[in-house]
Amino acid sequence: MVIERFDLYGETAIRARNEELEIVLVPSWGSNLLSLRSLSKNLDLLRFPQCREEYEADPFMYGLPILFPPNRIADGRFEYNGREYRFNINDPSEHNHTHGLLFDAPWKLLRAEAEGERIVLETIIHSEEHEGILAQFPHLFTVHMKYVLEQTSLTVEATVSNRDSAPFPWGLGYHTTFNFPFNGSGDLASCRFALNADKQWVLDERFLPTGGLVDIPYSEQLREGKSLVGHALDDAFLTADAGANEAVLTDSGSGIRVVYGADEQFKHWVVYNHDSKQGYLCPEPYTWITNAPNLRQLPEELTGFRVLRPGEQAQTITRIRIEEVI
Repeated sequence: MVIERFDLYGETAIRARNEELEIVLVPSWGSNLLSLRSLSKNLDLLRFPQCREEYEADPFMYGLPILFPPNRIADGRFEYNGREYRFNINDPSEHNHTHGLLFDAPWKLLRAEAEGERIVLETIIHSEEHEGILAQFPHLFTVHMKYVLEQTSLTVEATVSNRDSAPFPWGLGYHTTFNFPFNGSGDLASCRFALNADKQWVLDERFLPTGGLVDIPYSEQLREGKSLVGHALDDAFLTADAGANEAVLTDSGSGIRVVYGADEQFKHWVVYNHDSKQGYLCPEPYTWITNAPNLRQLPEELTGFRVLRPGEQAQTITRIRIEEVI
């Protein structure tokens, strides 16, 4: 096992690897786990920028950005507990805020150590140390990330802590951007994508949920593994009540399957591949659906809208497991 610090495009990055996998974490870039590499197959599983400018032009499209809260907030505003929250409009074409407060903030590295047969990296961010965060979300809170590399799996644990005197709503997600096919020169026809979902959110022209849910017309294919050749996706799905909460990316040409599992708090997945021809696929697990604070007419157990009381913590777990395809 190896753990080392190095310079990546002018930022301090942490590289860690065991016999199977290698990861690269950049704390100052929103604690983005920018690389996940299969050493046995010599494949970069996550989309990796070729220079600093490329990353800064579209940071959501590389690695595993942390979304707090995930996806869009209509007009960058919502109300809760007698307070109006106003987020920056960073999606001016649709007049939305998108993807939250933490993806472009510098985090602190707490530790990078080997623990027996596993490697543990931990980062942390405190809201009061960032004026830009407090200006939009005026609460004292901490988010602590723990990345555990063990054999052929990467486990990501997030802990959100309310250190404020008032309750606040919270939502978390990951804009996980995989190369798909995993081999950049591979054939998408040899790839399949599966997701355990049977309902789809109806979205308006601004990609905001209307509140309606419909059956997925290709639900059986989606559960078993669907070809995405010619199938453009920018859709939001509700996880099925039964079965594992996971997305599965299979690339027979590369001999790799990625099983991306999430705990029961992640009831929603947004799946994005632009026009299906760009060589990437983003399965994004969310604890709340897009614009959940403005969908209060719907049950909270449906939208995933959650509140942390003063002194409370919430912890989530996701896991990416790599398998060989025979």
